[in-house]
Amino acid sequence: MFEAVILAGGQGTRLKSVTGNLPKPMVEVNGDPFLYILMRRLVDNGCSKIILSLCYQADYIIERIKKDKPVDCDIDFVVEEFPLGTGGAIKLASLGIRKNKFLVLNGDTLSKVNYLSLMDFSNDTDLVISGVYVADVSRYGTLIVDKLNNVLSMLEKGVNGPGIINSGIYVIKTDLIKNFPLSSFSFENDFVKDFNGSFKAFVSNGYFIDIGIPEDYYKACQTIK
Repeated sequence: MFEAVILAGGQGTRLKSVTGNLPKPMVEVNGDPFLYILMRRLVDNGCSKIILSLCYQADYIIERIKKDKPVDCDIDFVVEEFPLGTGGAIKLASLGIRKNKFLVLNGDTLSKVNYLSLMDFSNDTDLVISGVYVADVSRYGTLIVDKLNNVLSMLEKGVNGPGIINSGIYVIKTDLIKNFPLSSFSFENDFVKDFNGSFKAFVSNGYFIDIGIPEDYYKACQTIK
């Protein structure tokens, strides 16, 4: 059993033609809010507690989840009074984590990864990122790893051809993020970029879906059944 934080505080301005004023994680994919699909997959993989990090229209999301009860596990809500950046949001949410490590994922992306296998892989490693092998990495950030799956570098968009993309899913040691000296910061630019501990990639095949723009949202509707 493991615990997870879902970052679901963004406004989703690029998806407004689909969502209107609806929070992006709550846009429906084949009849279910995307956030519920994420939550159910977590629970199906053994997640015992989900902490939702919220900001934009937090009250609406909280009300819907309390009414719909999409999963049968502990659910906590952490609401930012003002934007803290991805790192600050994770740090704030980590205060509710009871275990020595936890899973972090974005509320607008989905990859075909076994979360329990990812958690098992993270044993004896300070930080793990889930990478997905794809035929063309040009639209995404790219991971460079060695033969032991140690992460050597994380490249920005612009690289072409096959490779391993950053899925935005991490397993983090709880104390490391709780004790990070900043309260408002970018997780990848401030925490990950200069990380000094052991940092490995859990690489898998399969789809990676980001519903951040209409084109990818409609693709998600075709992929997720």
